[in-house]
Amino acid sequence: MRFEQTELEGQIARLEVLRNGSDSTADGRILLLTSGLGLGHVRAAQAIERALEGAATVETVDFWSLINPGVAKAIHETYLSLVQNYPDLHERLYQLDEDTWRLILESESGPPRAVLEVLELISKIAAEKGETAARGGKYASDRMLLSLLCAALPYDGDSLAGNGVRARLALLKWTWLRLIRRLEPAIKRFAPDVIVSTQMIPAAMVSYLKQRDKIRVPLVGVMTDFGVHDFWKQSGIDRYCVAHESIVSREAGDLTDPIIATGVPLMPAFAAPLSQEEARFELHVPQKVPIVLVLGGGLGLSVDSAARELLQHPGESCIIAMPGKNTAAREALERLALRHPKRLRVCQWTERMDLFLRAADVVVGKPGGISVAEALACGRPLLATRSLGGQEGFNVNFLERNEVGGLVSEHELVARVDSLLANREQLQKIQNRAWALGRRDGAAQVAHIALELAAARPSVALGTL
Repeated sequence: MRFEQTELEGQIARLEVLRNGSDSTADGRILLLTSGLGLGHVRAAQAIERALEGAATVETVDFWSLINPGVAKAIHETYLSLVQNYPDLHERLYQLDEDTWRLILESESGPPRAVLEVLELISKIAAEKGETAARGGKYASDRMLLSLLCAALPYDGDSLAGNGVRARLALLKWTWLRLIRRLEPAIKRFAPDVIVSTQMIPAAMVSYLKQRDKIRVPLVGVMTDFGVHDFWKQSGIDRYCVAHESIVSREAGDLTDPIIATGVPLMPAFAAPLSQEEARFELHVPQKVPIVLVLGGGLGLSVDSAARELLQHPGESCIIAMPGKNTAAREALERLALRHPKRLRVCQWTERMDLFLRAADVVVGKPGGISVAEALACGRPLLATRSLGGQEGFNVNFLERNEVGGLVSEHELVARVDSLLANREQLQKIQNRAWALGRRDGAAQVAHIALELAAARPSVALGTL
């Protein structure tokens, strides 16, 4: 199945309009804000930047660049420990709504009991990780702040008074404002016509500045998952770009500004994916053998165990596994490949993920927003053996609701994959549904929205950004 020619021609025409438009559009300055905590947010920002090439001056700021590198690494490791070892706790934190987070960060009131219960555990995890945080570097005082946050101030379960929770909350609020103050000059130095954020935290920071008249720049929020977290609902966001039309109708009453179903921004190769035959030729894999692509996302979670389950079942299917940056998973897979040289191929992460997705019949992987969007753009169902909850819960629900994949336990994985591969006619129908759900022009759509806002914005002095 090739990309529909009319759709491709339409996208090319839109990009040509962007690149050859008026002088005000060509001279537009677009600031992209993202977060390296999730690779998907960064990939979305990179895709938007590629779509803007030749049409605007673009700068990207990663939220984590506002924090000391050693402290950022410790927080990152804390987050990974949280989602892997305390999934229920992670889910509770994620489900806190916008008003609760605003209460925590911006008001003098005490937070709900759920926040108090989890704060101590998070502090203990961060204390362990913080011991290894590199000293020195930019924003060196952040290490002291991390130490204060993780100080031994036990929560007694009864009240805010005398248990250290109030001190930690005050420190969190102060740190939040400190990060906003670091972002503000970065925005003013670049003097953007439009700000585009692919993650909700920097979007909330910009919204905070806009509400206080510190900057006056249109803000576009780009959501990379198939659902909307409440913290995205910020009064300073002028356009919301969401993954699918169903989100528009579901969120229309809660989001006051225009919501546009652009699709998740993907890299240019997804605009016109090759046929399965062409992709397999490029990758030098057999044309007639069923192929299962096993992805672990950037963290490589569960990829080795999923591959092991599939290999325990005799068959002719070939498994291509990508463990991301997970060294332990890669080593385990390479040992497996020695025992199954004809059935298992271990590959590095690649810019040409479109080739692997198109070559495959079925995808097994982590249900991150970008992974789901890429699989659908290539017309492939995605089975997830693990969901970290939170935003991944949105994505799993979307797959299951549209019958193009979903959550499958590891012991059910082989039967589910075999069922799909055994009925080629049914598999083709599922692939067709996935293709119809996929959006291949998301980056171009977001770029178009940003450039329209930039062209419509009157020139302003730096001090009134």
